[in-house]
Amino acid sequence: MKKHIRKKAAVSILCTAVLMGSGCGLSDASGEPKTLERGTLKVGMDLNIKPMCYLSEDADQPAGFDVELAQAVAEEMDLELEIIDTSEENLLKSLDADLYDCVISAVGTAQWNKTHYSYTRSYADIASVKDQIEGESQYTELAVFTKKGSGLRENLDAELEKLLKNGKVKEISEKYFQQDISAETE
Repeated sequence: MKKHIRKKAAVSILCTAVLMGSGCGLSDASGEPKTLERGTLKVGMDLNIKPMCYLSEDADQPAGFDVELAQAVAEEMDLELEIIDTSEENLLKSLDADLYDCVISAVGTAQWNKTHYSYTRSYADIASVKDQIEGESQYTELAVFTKKGSGLRENLDAELEKLLKNGKVKEISEKYFQQDISAETE
């Protein structure tokens, strides 16, 4: 009986050690946040949602509120930003396929989204500017979404909190909406 209990304890400890080392941590050995590609934050966006995230006509480059927010988050994390354009239908689903690290693309905190994906605190509320945004969304509180259980979510949450507290989200929102749509800091 004692051997059986010791064996169970050893297996339990081994399983815990494996889980802790399996990518659930916040950063790798260098202290860098765990991303799909070292040194790069890959962000999924639907670049058809003016003025949130779109391709600028003059430079054919991503632009908009969420694009600048993603850039600020990547800079705070000391990572390069890579934006991956996808359709609204595939935006969250592509997280499961590991096509990008997170979604920053006017995604509201709908119950289905929150049930199936990990998400950060709300960074903006678009209720007061819905008429200025292309597309429809009944969920106005926006968050960054990651694959369920991603340790990166905690890094993103911390960086968003900094950007909200230092006024960067307010600055970006005033540039695109002429008013502050940033969520309240905790």
